[in-house]
Amino acid sequence: MVAPRSLPETVEASPDATARRSLRSVEGDRVELLAARWAGITHPDDPGAAAHLATLLRMLAAVLRAEPFWPLAARAIGAELVSAGGRGAVEHPAAPDFEGLVVPSLRLLRRDVPDAFGLQGPDAERRLTGALDEMVAGIVGALRDRIPVGRDDLGPAAPGPAPALDGRYIRAVYDQAAVGIGIVSLDGRVLDLNPALCRMYGLEGPLDQPRPLSDFVHPDDMADVVERLKRLASGGDPDVVRMEMRLVRADSRVMWVHVTASLVLAADGTPSHVTGLVEDVSDRHRLWSRLRETSFADQLTRLPNQAVADQWLRRAFSAGGPARVGLCALDLDGFHAVNDELGPQIGDRLLLGVAGRLHLAAGDGVVCRTGDDEFIVLVADPPDGAAMSALADRLQDALATPFHVEGQPLVVSASIGVAETGTARGSATELLRAADVARGWARALGGGRRVVYDPERDTAEATRFSLLSGLRGGIDRGEFRLVYQPLVRLADGKVRGAEALVRWQHPEHGIVGPGRFIELAEQSGAIVPLGGWILRAACEQAATWWRELGDEAPFVSVNVSPVQLAEPAWVHDVAQVLTDTGLPPHLLQLEITEQAVLGDELLVLDALSELRHAGVRIALDDFGTGYSSLAWLRRLPVQVLKIDGSFIDGLRNPAADPTDSSIVRALVELAHALGLEVTAEWVETPVQAQRLAELGADVGQGRWFGDAGPGEWVPELARRSIGR
Repeated sequence: MVAPRSLPETVEASPDATARRSLRSVEGDRVELLAARWAGITHPDDPGAAAHLATLLRMLAAVLRAEPFWPLAARAIGAELVSAGGRGAVEHPAAPDFEGLVVPSLRLLRRDVPDAFGLQGPDAERRLTGALDEMVAGIVGALRDRIPVGRDDLGPAAPGPAPALDGRYIRAVYDQAAVGIGIVSLDGRVLDLNPALCRMYGLEGPLDQPRPLSDFVHPDDMADVVERLKRLASGGDPDVVRMEMRLVRADSRVMWVHVTASLVLAADGTPSHVTGLVEDVSDRHRLWSRLRETSFADQLTRLPNQAVADQWLRRAFSAGGPARVGLCALDLDGFHAVNDELGPQIGDRLLLGVAGRLHLAAGDGVVCRTGDDEFIVLVADPPDGAAMSALADRLQDALATPFHVEGQPLVVSASIGVAETGTARGSATELLRAADVARGWARALGGGRRVVYDPERDTAEATRFSLLSGLRGGIDRGEFRLVYQPLVRLADGKVRGAEALVRWQHPEHGIVGPGRFIELAEQSGAIVPLGGWILRAACEQAATWWRELGDEAPFVSVNVSPVQLAEPAWVHDVAQVLTDTGLPPHLLQLEITEQAVLGDELLVLDALSELRHAGVRIALDDFGTGYSSLAWLRRLPVQVLKIDGSFIDGLRNPAADPTDSSIVRALVELAHALGLEVTAEWVETPVQAQRLAELGADVGQGRWFGDAGPGEWVPELARRSIGR
């Protein structure tokens, strides 16, 4: 034995060693998390199970990484799992308690171990499969050892001299042994079977003559058996061979056996023949087959499950896979209502029918059930995207005919997302997400349709979500700012006011206009704090204009959302802002839309009337595109109508659109008849400005009078004429 080298008392950790410790720490965290999930599934009431299972996971990691790889070492893990999960005596390895332990354990380990241990690639997958196979063998063996054996007929063994090991004694052991024993010649002939092996094989008596090994071994295993026996008979390593193989019984039934074969030498030391100890392990293989089926097949429909889909996709995106992959993600519309109203039994029967129709309609595609009412269809090398859309249509058509379950017709439709990509640059994760996103779009449209994934739309929606998630924080971080667009009197070009327009200085997307985030703010409720900030900031700016220009100061116009108008304290908030900033009420104009009034009309009218009575200007924005009832307009406490820019656009050319000219003239005359001032939006050319003045409009707003700018510019604009 070589003594270990002496080490210094302190060793400075190298960067590589530190990195390795860091990686081990990360893996340790993953192992602890996986052990906690494992314990939650198999031993929810045992607080100490997670620690024991974490130890088993570390043992499994050592087996998977060992060089050379020796899967039989995993049997000890299976035996330890049984001892960790023991809850009383187990009467049979296939008992329900056993399946409740092993089935979820295998499913969890097969799915999560690669990520927890950082194992990737075909070799890692092969090792994991082999190790889990042997782990099941260890579980079965440990459970078999725990089966109580009746000993009523066995008395205590009296001590005595050991019998002489003569030929008669050895023959008695051979004949009376419970384990099967066979003797095979070096040229592959079965010379003899002991009674236990004869019974196992289904023979009524001993062999009448030597028979070739091929009469016993399953044809699919024969080549492997012959190769192993040749290596054994050569006299080199190994001197013992262990293998599992299939025997074909005398009644043609297939039996799985575990064989331990060893070489017997003649008196002169040369190989003579081979003996094999044979153990029937058919029960274990049937159990393993059932466990594998449980792990890879949906228990209701018998379709492949999510694990199979994940494995298929991993292989498809590996070297040697197809050039392109297509996927249809399908979600049944209204299935949960069927379960709730008619019961889960009807729902299960319906799912069975759906699975059958999808399987027929999918053709060469692989149909998997991935959720309660979710399925996916995987296609290798689809001709093109149109072929995937055609497949989705076939799936939809297959569900169109009503199902009849227990005499009750059930109509089913599906939301289907379609995605297709090349495997050279794409990934399984991206493809799954793309199909799922498209399925969400189909569901949002009401279901019963298929939608093809659109990366541009996805990018836009991702940006939209990013904006939505950052709205409230952006207010607190001061990311919003105001710019002001002049409102100019058409008669003399004097600035009457300026509309406050909000901009978002987003840290990722740059300057974002209100058209991209105001609707999001209204939907999320963030418009209330944002609108409050806009009102206060605009009034503070207008107060500085008033202090500089006095009575000649322009008013500031602020847009008000219908969501703000519905707030009970809104009127009080406006009054408080005017008080805090010192801005005279007549220098504040609030712009509302017809939509804002159509909600709670009485509440809104009272709020607007109170503000109008206090001296605040009220303007009706985008007039001409909404309800626009004359009777309703008379009741609104407004001072200004802002004609929607779509009507003004028709006046930009020398040959003006006669329809738009007539509409604008009518709107101006209507407003003046009601004593209202008229503001025209979207004034972008001198022709428009002149025509609007001729038609009687009072104020113009648009790029002809200048783009929106900082508030500091407004006083200078107010001192001169614009657009003349």
